[in-house]
Amino acid sequence: MLMKKYLSSHIAIFSFFYSISIDANGPAEACAKLIDDGLLEQAVSICTEAAEAGDRPSQTLLGELYDQQGDSVNAALWWYQAANAGYQPARNLLAMKYYYGGSVFGPEKGWSKNYPAAFKLWSEDAEAGIAASQFMTGVMYFNGEGVEKDLPEAWFWLSLSLENGYKLATDVLIELSTKITPQQKNIAKEKLSIYHHQQPAAAVD
Repeated sequence: MLMKKYLSSHIAIFSFFYSISIDANGPAEACAKLIDDGLLEQAVSICTEAAEAGDRPSQTLLGELYDQQGDSVNAALWWYQAANAGYQPARNLLAMKYYYGGSVFGPEKGWSKNYPAAFKLWSEDAEAGIAASQFMTGVMYFNGEGVEKDLPEAWFWLSLSLENGYKLATDVLIELSTKITPQQKNIAKEKLSIYHHQQPAAAVD
């Protein structure tokens, strides 16, 4: 298994990604400010109204509020609405809950580990080019979590994650390099080469 420090750093980065995804002028931002001011009841009211109207950041934040109160049912309900609409932070939160059965700090009431569900969310987002999801897809291939262990696939996704700026992948690739065979690495490199050739050429000014 990968060392816990890698995944602890990963969840912190996902939390940062979520925090910067809220529209500064949107209802979720207003809700967040009310929470900071200790006005939880008003925050829930504003957030619920916006969530019911289909605002994805508000749905995600409302799910987080429910989850903090130990209500995993309503948390999942709102996160699924946002996740099914393709909202990245909600998809990441759900995947993390499934991966850890709660959080990196331990199990949480109402959640249980579900590696296949976590892998499905992260691998779909990895295909869409999300570096953090590419990282976790690589990790799950490395460990055989929710998917059959596959070191070439792990190397491919971790390398792609690193190329896309996810620096944490460096440490995992170093660990992987002690386990992957030259033949397996060549398979991964070939897949990475094919992937690059299939990408559209960058526009020239």
